[in-house]
Amino acid sequence: MEIKPQLIHILVQIPSTQTVKERRTLLSITGFDYLNTRISTLEQSNYVFFTELIELIFSEGQAQLLKFLSELVESEFVGLETRDKLNNFIAQIKALEPRQWNRECNEPKNNQTIGIVLTPNQSAEGLKKRQNITIVPSVAGTQAFEFTVVTINAQGQEIDRCQKQACYLTEELGNGVILEMVYIPGGEFWMGSSESKGKRYSNEKPQHLVTIQPFLISKYPITQTQWKQIACLSEVHQKLKLRPSRQGGNSHPVTQVSWFDAVEFCDRLSQKTGHKYRLPSEAEWEYACRAETMTPFNFGETINFNLANYDSRYPYHSEPKGIYREKTTEVGIFQIANSFGLFDMHGLVWEWCLDNWHQNYDKAPTNGDAWLDSDDNNTRVMRGGSWRNEAFWCRSSSRQFHHTSEKSNNIGFRIVRSL
Repeated sequence: MEIKPQLIHILVQIPSTQTVKERRTLLSITGFDYLNTRISTLEQSNYVFFTELIELIFSEGQAQLLKFLSELVESEFVGLETRDKLNNFIAQIKALEPRQWNRECNEPKNNQTIGIVLTPNQSAEGLKKRQNITIVPSVAGTQAFEFTVVTINAQGQEIDRCQKQACYLTEELGNGVILEMVYIPGGEFWMGSSESKGKRYSNEKPQHLVTIQPFLISKYPITQTQWKQIACLSEVHQKLKLRPSRQGGNSHPVTQVSWFDAVEFCDRLSQKTGHKYRLPSEAEWEYACRAETMTPFNFGETINFNLANYDSRYPYHSEPKGIYREKTTEVGIFQIANSFGLFDMHGLVWEWCLDNWHQNYDKAPTNGDAWLDSDDNNTRVMRGGSWRNEAFWCRSSSRQFHHTSEKSNNIGFRIVRSL
């Protein structure tokens, strides 16, 4: 049992601890509000905040940790599933003898799930703060990478910039072509839109709590070079064009691919590597896109043309009008990721998901699986918006659908590897 990483993994899944106010309330109801002045990460991500909090509580001993967890279990902060996990955790901690407690809490572990990864000083790049907490998965071959995350306000102005880290592994596709797959830690999140009015949001309701298991997802949409490398492999269910896209270069996202084409790509890659590759479920896609945010975009209340490729002539909030690029751009060209380390989740190309289309989330699964029980098996979900769409359609919760055989110059995909 590795107490710290497992406990932090549970705590970061609590949805209602995203704001400074919510975190201060949590400290108050558990009787640990005296730590307010000692915690320097109240405004940072859940991972960073809970890591510092747990370190402080651990330093006060086993009894204090049990007190914190017991008070938390009795609060309204946790749902039934999280409460059961914490109660099980409490029982295990109570059973630890002093020697076991000291060994588990004070000795470093080689396979620890959450750890500190040191990175070069980049203050010269104007970074306002650093966040060095990295989720280290128990997947062979993963390594850490660093990326920049920004937050903007409703006027489209940058209000925060920081460095974060995540882990990824590299899949060799052949001829020097690689595929980078980013580790996404499991957790709970509120799927759908919180907007209370307007028919435009009707297919994003009801908002519902979903539990997601860890998975790997491609850092970028699949590129034309990656597509060509896999399209050369032996057919599994259907033929694939080597060059389906009519615009863009090697590092641009592949387009003009149907849902069936994307599934065939996954099948061929799975056959080549021995790992199970597939399209993401709609829930996995939104969870990965949000990256612990509850705002319309993972950048904040809006987006701007310096962060994504979309039709910025039509503002979402109070940001100035921007440009319309009229075509795809290279993946990752904006060099800004979300907090999970994923690029181009807003705009660029619509991304196919596994799910059948449903008009709303009534009776939607809450375990992160693809929703496949539909009378219409010929329409599938797309997410993320594209270069042709205004900002509204690029929101984290925005949904669209197309026929499984449909191909377009603004439809692509990214893929998931099951763990």
